[in-house]
Amino acid sequence: MKFKFLLLGLISMLALPAMAQEDALKDFPGYVDFGELNSMFGEPSVQIAVGGSLLGFVSALTAREDPEAAELFKRLHGVRVSVFENPAMNKAAVDYVKTISSKLSQQGWESVVTVNSDDEQVRIFMKFNDGNVEGITVMALEEDEAVFVNVIGDLKPDELGKVMDNFDIDMGGHDDDSGNDE
Repeated sequence: MKFKFLLLGLISMLALPAMAQEDALKDFPGYVDFGELNSMFGEPSVQIAVGGSLLGFVSALTAREDPEAAELFKRLHGVRVSVFENPAMNKAAVDYVKTISSKLSQQGWESVVTVNSDDEQVRIFMKFNDGNVEGITVMALEEDEAVFVNVIGDLKPDELGKVMDNFDIDMGGHDDDSGNDE
């Protein structure tokens, strides 16, 4: 019984920094409230929540090898990624993404990519301010996967590819490999 209380206490202590980190990001203009994704799609298969402290640490680690990337990481406030496998791209899921898209448009986000097909729904939004990007949001639904990404920070447009590459996010909408298994 003591073990259960100890385990519960440890889990609670580990969850607090993640919740505090999420709360700290909410004040930035590039933050997107995706709502209760778990209630719509279930438990995520991948969930990444990197805040300013860890990004600062990454910046310090990369400063010597890649000063340009280090400078970029200094200006990021957070990166949030949630991936759900086998979510069933039903009408409710598509409507959920459309609702979030509508809210983003009302909040001054610009829609830069929209894909509406039978097997794929993709939305990419950017929040601009004085020629820089304060946030990027990607929402993608496919038959077997739902992905939600929010990058929060002060980015120059020419740096966007570098940020996405560092977090292994493909914004091109296509795979890089040609399908050959050589």
